[in-house]
Amino acid sequence: MQRARRGDKLACTLGRSGNAYTFPNTSPPARRSHGSPNRLGRFPTGRPRRGGRWGSLFSTPNVTEQKPPDPLLTSNLDLSGALEDLAAPACIIDRDGRYRWLNRAYIELFGDRRGQPFVDAIVPEQRALARTNFARKVVGKNTLVYDLQVFDRLGDTVTLRTTSAPLRHDGEVVGVFGIGIPLDRATASKGTVSFDHLTPRQQEVLHLLGEGLETNDIAKRLGIADETARNHIRALLRAIGAHSRLEAVVMGMRMGVLDPHLTQPGHEGSGAAAED
Repeated sequence: MQRARRGDKLACTLGRSGNAYTFPNTSPPARRSHGSPNRLGRFPTGRPRRGGRWGSLFSTPNVTEQKPPDPLLTSNLDLSGALEDLAAPACIIDRDGRYRWLNRAYIELFGDRRGQPFVDAIVPEQRALARTNFARKVVGKNTLVYDLQVFDRLGDTVTLRTTSAPLRHDGEVVGVFGIGIPLDRATASKGTVSFDHLTPRQQEVLHLLGEGLETNDIAKRLGIADETARNHIRALLRAIGAHSRLEAVVMGMRMGVLDPHLTQPGHEGSGAAAED
């Protein structure tokens, strides 16, 4: 007996009689999945399976393609070149407080001060503020944005809206990176307020307001009467030209006098007016 497949039928040839008999194919039909063409190349009938699409008939196999690495996420970026090309003055100060690196914009505006103490470039009345913020960076504290008056290469003062951040190597702070935006005189005179003329009591009250304390809490902390604490608050607001406690705190943060992370949220009284 010889068997040969012809189409969908099984041909059975009986060798002895020489007669060929054709029998239907009794094997079960192959299962067809939705989304694949049938044997004759026609589209399947009926609705596609949930989530299926007729377009998958022509889709290529799902092969995961290897995307090229994002060049902005590689370690080969020329960050030093980008910093050099910045139009804003930028610098690196070592832990000893001396300039180690300056970009071109800094040198053009302030001169080449590499190796010099950074506080020498700051007006005397703001050097204590600059030292305080530098010390915070050396110990890894958060950065602030504040205004500094700096001597340019001609000896004139320029107001910089500056910010800085710790530079770390193997987790250890090795220096401070800073950048400043020179302000025009109108902007500087409007946004810069000196806190150096405040009395020690007013400075203490400002820090207590920055902690979010109410008048009675400030009075208890200072060991004075509530009305005396209220008078100190009013004197503070007049001294810095603020119209409310909240404005005084914001001004203190902007000038780098207050740490914004010391302010406790949820104190509604911090925005009270001066006549509170």
